[in-house]
Amino acid sequence: MEKLSSQDAGFLKLESPHCPFHVAGLMILKLPDDAPRNYMRRLVEKCGRLNELWPVFNKQLSEPENIGDAGWVAASDYVPERHVYHYALPAPGRMSDLMQLVTRAHERPLDRGRPLWEIHLIEGLPRDRFAIYCKVHHALVDGVGAMKMLQGLFCETPGGRLTFDNDLPLHRSHSHSLLARIGDMGQGLARQYRAIPELSRLMAHMGMDALRGKGDAMRLPFTSPRSLFNTELDSRRSLVICDLPLRQVKRIAAVAGGSVNDVLLAVCGGALRHYLQEHDALPRASLVAGMPVSLKSSDDDLGNKLSYIMCPFFTQEPDALKRLRRIIKVTSSAKKELNSVSVTAAEDFYALIMAPTILLTMTGNATRVRPATNAIFSNVPGSPRKLYLEGAELEALYPLSIVTDAMGLNITVVSHVNKLCFAIASCPRDQPGIESLGALIKSSYAEVRDAVGASA
Repeated sequence: MEKLSSQDAGFLKLESPHCPFHVAGLMILKLPDDAPRNYMRRLVEKCGRLNELWPVFNKQLSEPENIGDAGWVAASDYVPERHVYHYALPAPGRMSDLMQLVTRAHERPLDRGRPLWEIHLIEGLPRDRFAIYCKVHHALVDGVGAMKMLQGLFCETPGGRLTFDNDLPLHRSHSHSLLARIGDMGQGLARQYRAIPELSRLMAHMGMDALRGKGDAMRLPFTSPRSLFNTELDSRRSLVICDLPLRQVKRIAAVAGGSVNDVLLAVCGGALRHYLQEHDALPRASLVAGMPVSLKSSDDDLGNKLSYIMCPFFTQEPDALKRLRRIIKVTSSAKKELNSVSVTAAEDFYALIMAPTILLTMTGNATRVRPATNAIFSNVPGSPRKLYLEGAELEALYPLSIVTDAMGLNITVVSHVNKLCFAIASCPRDQPGIESLGALIKSSYAEVRDAVGASA
């Protein structure tokens, strides 16, 4: 039996019937022109053999009902049909039908009595397209690792095929996170000690900015305003997807003197402003985005080295250009702050935010204090080249992440070839009409584009 790491156990303990802890991806693919009639059935059969490529797909919990005594053991009765599902949408195969099916699948927790993963293949989309929805428990692999696993299935030529001769690389990239370090406090004490003055200086700078009422600065944790996105959740989920053009967003960023990430934050800020105004629920203070940022150098291993930037969306700013410029100012300053301290201190800053968040969630007190941030925002670079699975071209890849009590909005963006694929996960319980957020993002993008173009 393989012992559960402290982090694996933590993710399993954080999970509840109304807050599943799996990460997922929705892929839209185009059937090959020469696809045989049994193409989908053969693909389903190959997906049922993914446990031969990824040994982690053969692992299950020894004690599903008692995480304290559980460990990972080899699955004794792996049955492909329990993990791989095949559907056909009713004609004419509308995207709304697909999203309804995927949302229902995303709401359901994984069965702890079997290996913690599922793949759903869904055919019947217009223009000879089909979808694949894959979900994996966070205790098995994190979001970055899941993305790398999915990308490992694809090749850059239509003629590539899945083979089962060698294991595909599996990336488990939790090892540097807070929960892992809590479980191994004996290591790195000297490094942690040296980081304390740096961390104190970073927090002091943020505190002084707050005391001076400096608006264009990174926010302190747990000072975000309460909003519709920071309440207790139920088991329902709302999933929204949309696309933006990558080249144009890069051009806007270059003209404005910022990054793609800055432009997307400004776009999301405008969309959230419009949404909350429509429901008479816009806080006076700006909503705050919690953004994981990578601290890895080119020489680092595949493990995570993460810190966090808490940047306002500037939802109180009606002018799209001013909103973008203010975001650029905050993120530029935040990056300089993080670059001025050691990786250890920057990681500890992330831990300082996450530790109380985890404890509040586990004790059911997450909504009793002001939110650490109002929403999670991540922008992950994807493939700049076309990818193929069994000859089927990947048209879009949407990463679907986790929402929890007091953190009920997660916006994740992945670039693929020339598009930015947005995936928004939320809980509709206290968010009426949240399905409109995709359209609001597109209209907010047009506002930012026009505002920057007019200023150029």
